[in-house]
Amino acid sequence: MVAGHNLKAGLYDDRTVSEDELWSAFSYLFSTQSKNSTSYKFGFLKALIDNLYNVNENLVLTFDQVFSKFAESYWNLVLKYGIRQQPVIKGKSATVLESVLHSAVEKYGISAEVPFESLTDEMKLYICVNVKRKCKVNVVGALYGDLQGLIYSFSKREEWIQFSPYMYEFLCKHKLVIEKMNYYEWARYMEKVNDDSVLDHLLTKIEICTQRNNLSVYRHILFDEFESKECFYCGKPLRKDAIHVDHFIPWSFIKDDQLWNFVLACPGCNESKNDKLPAIIYLERIIERNSSDILLKYTNMFTNYKSQKMRHIYNWAVTNGYNTIWTPSGKK
Repeated sequence: MVAGHNLKAGLYDDRTVSEDELWSAFSYLFSTQSKNSTSYKFGFLKALIDNLYNVNENLVLTFDQVFSKFAESYWNLVLKYGIRQQPVIKGKSATVLESVLHSAVEKYGISAEVPFESLTDEMKLYICVNVKRKCKVNVVGALYGDLQGLIYSFSKREEWIQFSPYMYEFLCKHKLVIEKMNYYEWARYMEKVNDDSVLDHLLTKIEICTQRNNLSVYRHILFDEFESKECFYCGKPLRKDAIHVDHFIPWSFIKDDQLWNFVLACPGCNESKNDKLPAIIYLERIIERNSSDILLKYTNMFTNYKSQKMRHIYNWAVTNGYNTIWTPSGKK
């Protein structure tokens, strides 16, 4: 049998799979039985989880989508925080991934401490393309093998991943638990290969290695193009010098910046709502907003968006513990 990391393609097991079997697969992945020469399986799983809601109707993600998140995580961990993801290998000054990241620093003449989210689009594209080219060789098949073919089908040549429907539902239902388990085992691995000097607040560094982007472009689109002149929640008129862009479904759950999930809010509502889900009436309101004809101008920002998917994500957030439902002060 070919080892998972050597596979060029793989098909997911399409039989009916129980939750117990899926939990067992993750238990193996996070156990000492799963061998890790680098942290890449943990980083790749994080990239998949962060992209859960970017799949198309066939539950397919492109390698570009996945390795964009993968590259962002490692840029910040390796360069910004100086954390190794692999033991020091005698005779080698840097791993393949580290070499790609350092070559970008040299190519563009930038500081290694610059966070990924502050890079230009050209820099991000260069980094993501080269990280994908180098890291897809082993990591895609390795995670597939460790999860016993239950997670996805894939093709390295055609550069796509297709989730098993059972695994996709399972990941959405237990997203935060699996995410935290992954962070914990990732941190345990990195403790073994790093000096104590870089390990302070390690779990926090993993959790924030992907950050939300500058939201000013969305503020302009929503205010000027969508004619959103009032707070989405309380209805008060918005002042141009006091407009907040709010993630309708909290960023801490969705871990992505998408126009279909943004609304404009007054400072009072945005700060009060914080990390909570709005009441169901606002879910229907944002779905109606997202059906506006003006969206035809921004179809590239609504790739794979469906109103039913928005409802599913809202319900999955509730399942994952976001069950404190928020309404503006004074409204029921």
